[in-house]
Amino acid sequence: MELRELRESDLLDLLDLCSRTLPLDKFSINLLKHRIFQEPEHRPEYQLSLWDGDKLVSVMLGGVRTSEEGPAPAIRLFATDPAYQRRGYATQLLNELINRIQADGMKTLRVGGSAPIYFWPGVDVRYTPAICFLIKHGFQIADVRCFNMEVDLLSRDWDTSADEDRLAREGFVFRRLSLDDREEFSKWLLDVWGSTWQCEALATYQNEPISTHIALHDGMICAFASYGGTAFENGFGPTGTEEQLRGKGIGRILFYRCMRDLRMLGHEKCEVIWVGPIPFYAKVADAKINRVFWVLGKQI
Repeated sequence: MELRELRESDLLDLLDLCSRTLPLDKFSINLLKHRIFQEPEHRPEYQLSLWDGDKLVSVMLGGVRTSEEGPAPAIRLFATDPAYQRRGYATQLLNELINRIQADGMKTLRVGGSAPIYFWPGVDVRYTPAICFLIKHGFQIADVRCFNMEVDLLSRDWDTSADEDRLAREGFVFRRLSLDDREEFSKWLLDVWGSTWQCEALATYQNEPISTHIALHDGMICAFASYGGTAFENGFGPTGTEEQLRGKGIGRILFYRCMRDLRMLGHEKCEVIWVGPIPFYAKVADAKINRVFWVLGKQI
């Protein structure tokens, strides 16, 4: 067995491994490339893989996020080929990752909660073997529960023309984010919403079309909604409306615009990622909680 850092040239092998071992999720080459090799604070030395000849057997992909408490290392994705499970290969990679993190002076490791740019908010509770593996190795379940909600994109046409006409009389304009907006949008995101949402929303510039819609009031950006910038390609979020303008339906219009895009791109379902206002999405889209995630962590 050869243990080495994962390379961008390994993406086809990684796609095959993820597609066979993580069946609740839909992976693609572009998704893996963006979320692993183009993610913020990319650390190649934490992207570990194990090979049996030219066959990818197991991966343990880590990362680091800067927080107020200091660097926060996390496992972002791990998987082992079913034919090679229960042989200690995932344990070997986990121990190597921990050794490298400890050598860099960090003393904690978590799974989940590693925004911006992530695959999942935590571990989907339906991936039970993954939770059992982590508990076996000393990880404890944190007092954090994260939820996704599912939207049936075929259930309506997501038309917003009447509401946009109504708000146009109050000076509001709704449109897709453009390349010319980037400097203003980036500054506004950082000032109003912080660096995490700034990173995730700006990541939508990688998509074609740009997968963020914005609202402007008297020519100034006042709200946004993004999809496909973090988690999976049919994932919605982040989104926000300036506090003094809430209650007018601006957020719903932007949300519907994103749902219309996703439907036109061929998706039948949307997942609202790491949901905060559960009642809002249930009301405006009949969305239902479809995934529950646990965040786990340990001292190392």
